[in-house]
Amino acid sequence: MTDLKYKVEIIRSIEQLQLPHHFIQALDDAHQAENIIKVVNCLKDINEQWY
Repeated sequence: MTDLKYKVEIIRSIEQLQLPHHFIQALDDAHQAENIIKVVNCLKDINEQWY
């Protein structure tokens, strides 16, 4: 993941959602990063609907 600002934002979201630490490590793999971002964004949306 090359956009450092966006990566930090995603890492904060992963930590806030209490997801496994390997999600953060997967951001360094271009093939996995796209899917991790999609999952995190979906979970953030679901979380916001609940609160």
